[in-house]
Amino acid sequence: MNILILLLLLFVNLYSYELAETYEYDTPIIYSNDLFPDLPKKFEILQIPSDKTHYRLNAQIIAKTFELNGVAIDIAKTRYVNFTKRSPVDFTPLKYQLWEMFQEQYPTIDINTITISSRGHLSSLRKDVKGIFDDRFYQNSSGTFYYFDEQGIRHYLDYSVQARIGVLHTTQKVSRKERISGFNTLLKPIPFTSFKDKPLTALPDHPSRFRSNLKPSSPITLRNIETIPLVLKNEKVIVEIKNEGVIVEFGARATQEGLLYDIITIQKSDGKRAKAKVIGDKRVELQ
Repeated sequence: MNILILLLLLFVNLYSYELAETYEYDTPIIYSNDLFPDLPKKFEILQIPSDKTHYRLNAQIIAKTFELNGVAIDIAKTRYVNFTKRSPVDFTPLKYQLWEMFQEQYPTIDINTITISSRGHLSSLRKDVKGIFDDRFYQNSSGTFYYFDEQGIRHYLDYSVQARIGVLHTTQKVSRKERISGFNTLLKPIPFTSFKDKPLTALPDHPSRFRSNLKPSSPITLRNIETIPLVLKNEKVIVEIKNEGVIVEFGARATQEGLLYDIITIQKSDGKRAKAKVIGDKRVELQ
């Protein structure tokens, strides 16, 4: 039993410390707990030349130093480690920009912290700085962006957001083409990590339905829903015929569903079919 516990502790120790690709430093001497703050054993890893603001080192060398001090670290995901001198600049304008952008995308977001770090040493940052982000930045809680300085030089920075987002979930099993409403959905806060598609944080402004079957407690994304067509299949519609300024109307049955301005097929009372354009809610215009 004691041997089993010892092996378990060794296993936990082996995989507790995963080396990252980037670290910031204030002083040129890098210690073990600069990389892993919760490491009880403190020892020197390297000393960066004082004239350097950026230093790159093979992860194998760092791992060997830890090994010589009786600590195993995981470098499976890291080949080289970049050390960047911490920039004495205030990232508040960029943090506020990020805060506004995430609030716009997710009105139900509750942001705890926003962290920004530069990939190189920055001596200054103008107050009117604006970051340039990827079009789908909002799908991930961390990423990279850049800005241009006064000389037009591009500078890259990394950001990380700790937050929770209120996302609509199904309260029961829902079927394809079932209308989405407050009766089959509920807003639940979830940790913000990454999304393959934008989640719904509120019921759509326009009548919508599910595009596929979903299990109970499933998060709902934009890909899961679609707008309910103005005309549904087998629904009775009003057909308009315009002739020299005169509008004649009669009833028919839609044999297809259609959105605004779609061309669909209708069936008249005599059984004959015709083409018609969707012009409104349950209204079509004969073509």
